[in-house]
Amino acid sequence: MSEPSTEFEFETAIGELERIVERLDREGIGLDEAIALFEQGIERLGEARRWLETASGRVEELIASSSGRLEAKPMEGAEAPAGKPGDRPDGEP
Repeated sequence: MSEPSTEFEFETAIGELERIVERLDREGIGLDEAIALFEQGIERLGEARRWLETASGRVEELIASSSGRLEAKPMEGAEAPAGKPGDRPDGEP
């Protein structure tokens, strides 16, 4: 599966998935086209999943520090962001 580009947006992947599903729902689609569309859909789904995983690690809560200033800290249970999707050093999707 290819890594998402830096310009990739979650909403773009969802829109592409919707178009792929619409094309797959049509009658008369050939097997070769259906398989190609299915493969494209799996790629878009993987990209969206990686972006959601990254976003969940970026969720922060604001807390008041002892000085009264607001500071952001990762929410309990949220992973620290590993950079943008596709930037993971371990090569994991």
